[in-house]
Amino acid sequence: MQTIIRNALIVNEGKAFAGCLVIDGQRIGKIFRGKRAEKEANKYCGINHTAIDAAGMILIPGIIDDQVHFREPGQSHKGTMTRESRAALLGGVTSVMDMPNNVPPVITAEALRDKYKMGSANMFVNYGFYMGSSNNNMEEAITQKEHSCGLKIFMGSSTGNMLVDDPFALDTFFRQYPGVIVTHCEEESIIRENLEKAISRFGDDIPMVLHNTIRNREACIASTRKALDLALKFNTRLHILHVTTKEEIELIRNARRINPHISCEAALPHLLYTQADYVRYGTQIKCNPSIKTVQDRDAILEALENGHIQTVGSDHAPHTWEEKQNPYTKAPSGIPLIQHFCQILMEQVHQNTLSITTLTDACCHRPARIFNLKDRGFIREGYYADLVLIDPDKEHRITKSQLEYTCRWTPLEGTTFSTSISHVFVNGTMAAENGQINKKPPVFPIL
Repeated sequence: MQTIIRNALIVNEGKAFAGCLVIDGQRIGKIFRGKRAEKEANKYCGINHTAIDAAGMILIPGIIDDQVHFREPGQSHKGTMTRESRAALLGGVTSVMDMPNNVPPVITAEALRDKYKMGSANMFVNYGFYMGSSNNNMEEAITQKEHSCGLKIFMGSSTGNMLVDDPFALDTFFRQYPGVIVTHCEEESIIRENLEKAISRFGDDIPMVLHNTIRNREACIASTRKALDLALKFNTRLHILHVTTKEEIELIRNARRINPHISCEAALPHLLYTQADYVRYGTQIKCNPSIKTVQDRDAILEALENGHIQTVGSDHAPHTWEEKQNPYTKAPSGIPLIQHFCQILMEQVHQNTLSITTLTDACCHRPARIFNLKDRGFIREGYYADLVLIDPDKEHRITKSQLEYTCRWTPLEGTTFSTSISHVFVNGTMAAENGQINKKPPVFPIL
């Protein structure tokens, strides 16, 4: 069965043009533009086809989210592959890259294989899984390049035995790993010292407004500088996740002049919030790295628009509402956001902070290039039909009843977005329409 998407504003590779797109099976069959586009599309398809009138709507490639925490295996009370990937689908995300800080952590070949088996049975979007690193699994992690979307190195503490702080291990990974290394950059020694001072004064009930004093900008800058020095020394393909400070942006920009294989990501929490929001939301918006100043948020948005930050990830990290109500030292870090990924960024487009072409560059084109994803991330004939149709004029208010998340909460509850997601296609299947999931589409590993 063929599907024609008629009269859409197609946004792709720096251009926006009116046209018709034909989905042929799992892939994009033809793209027509100009005054005769609809007539040519009808002629190409013949009689037996489905048509969607997308007049006034925007068509972009499916979003590729390079950083999610879907919590399975091991923490299904927080999130499951099924529920979180359904939420991703509704957010315009058609491919995800899931982190290895599961329970137990994915730091062996066997654990990685088991996770892919689980993904094939449960995911509603295309998926890739990172191999995890530790101070002791250098040889095994390096050999898994062909079976993972990249190697994750936590240069700040995380779940399980995944803090990599041994200089020999770091040198080995950065020198020998043949794929993309992605890093969480926070200097652990700085954070520990700051936390000890705060506990000595407040005990467990540290005011949430001190989060970015404990996990401060100095910790981020020091760790990012360390990762960049290693990548420059060994000419590594390095992707630094969730950059939060204007200083890091400048460090990365300068390093890219020497090693163009270095790239970085902005995460949704740091586009949505600033440190002043801790007063209103408290531990709901506790995440690592911490949310910083208005000036840092504005620098991130500017760097996205000018290309100095290459990608955007959700850093979707669900925890139960009960867990989040704990005092500071016991409340886990992470925010559930993926269900409204596209709408969050469309608000920036609506406010003229980002262009629609920057959105598609950062969320679709660049992650496909950085991670060498075959036939995804672009609206091109012959590519997989991963597509998102956006209604730029239809408001959408977020209510709890709409949420797909296992944890069933988000700090966005009650927010009204100025745009809505009309349709989402995954591998040619219309999987979601007007906020409802139609069916489970065929999905594949992205390697």
